[in-house]
Amino acid sequence: MRKFIVMAAIGALAVGMTAAPAALAKKGPKQVSSTVTVAATPTTITPEVTTVTVTGNVAATSSCGKDRTVRFAYVNGTTVTPLAQTAITGPNGDYTAVLPKPTDAAPATVTVRATVDPAVRKVGSKKKGKKNKKGRAFNCLGATADSAPLTVTV
Repeated sequence: MRKFIVMAAIGALAVGMTAAPAALAKKGPKQVSSTVTVAATPTTITPEVTTVTVTGNVAATSSCGKDRTVRFAYVNGTTVTPLAQTAITGPNGDYTAVLPKPTDAAPATVTVRATVDPAVRKVGSKKKGKKNKKGRAFNCLGATADSAPLTVTV
């Protein structure tokens, strides 16, 4: 019986030694997914139209919706035309941008693609004089969405 108790104690000690480092390990940054919406106006591009206005929202939790960079491109089939214009989301994730009209020859159907860049956010420890926040870190993942089709006419 004494050998059994000693063996049980040694076994418990061995299990405790292997589980302790995992319990004490620092958690990594939390992965936060996001979604983006995009709507473009006008939906019919005539020769008189010079710009396209896009609006949308980046939906995410853990402060990952605000201050995100949104990049735009026109997509015509498999051809993707990146644009130089970008937008920065507001506190609730909303954004608005004015884009040049598509350069595709009429008749054509294009969509506006909005892509949100990934970001890293740190929250907590806003003590006066501290430059580095030591609170929780969040990896805000990127997202992409296409608008409804825009028709380019003569």
